[in-house]
Amino acid sequence: MDQTSEMLQKMMTQATESGMDPLDFILALGLSVMFGLMLNQLYGLYFRDNEPQDGSLARSLVLLTPSLTATFLLVQSSLALSLGLLGSLSFVRFRTPVKRAEDVSFIIIAVAVSIACAVGTYLLASALVGILFIYTLLRNAIDGRRAHTQRHAIITFNTRRHTSSAEVQQLFERLHVKGEFISSRTYDGITSYVFNAAKVTQDSHDAITHELTEFDKEAHVNVFYPSDRLGA
Repeated sequence: MDQTSEMLQKMMTQATESGMDPLDFILALGLSVMFGLMLNQLYGLYFRDNEPQDGSLARSLVLLTPSLTATFLLVQSSLALSLGLLGSLSFVRFRTPVKRAEDVSFIIIAVAVSIACAVGTYLLASALVGILFIYTLLRNAIDGRRAHTQRHAIITFNTRRHTSSAEVQQLFERLHVKGEFISSRTYDGITSYVFNAAKVTQDSHDAITHELTEFDKEAHVNVFYPSDRLGA
């Protein structure tokens, strides 16, 4: 606790010596923490439950935003500190690379918000985060509507019955489902057919399962939605 108080006091002293108002310094840090929390929530909202999320990155946004804001506040009035910061950052290396471009985008957003807080343009930071929230909500609503109406599916049909892929495709056509034959494999008397199907609705999903089961009551039918699976 004493170390934290000493560090804050030192930062306040540096802020005063650089000509900054201590109240402005506290306000910038407080708002940057708030924006960091908002970015944390935005990250979870953007990726939702059916996509992989980097929990460490989401939590680090709360720490990254105020720490960058404090850094920009302290170096903006000193050219020497700015050059020293660039030299220090040149030695920073990520041991775990950020593989997804959208994760990198959240880091860039945190940097932009931190700069906006450091220069006192809080309205700009609010507008940026607000626009991203609106975009995310609209994107989720549109994707959610598509996911529950027309989805891409992979259909596997395992049967002991002697049939052809063309015969199964004719069944799809009767159901008004556009089924594209991908592959087939026969092993131990069981033939496995794989089809791609576009624009599968809930009604056509049930119809496919019912008709293929009626076609061969001993067959195994699987309708798989790759874009909706956990971790897609």
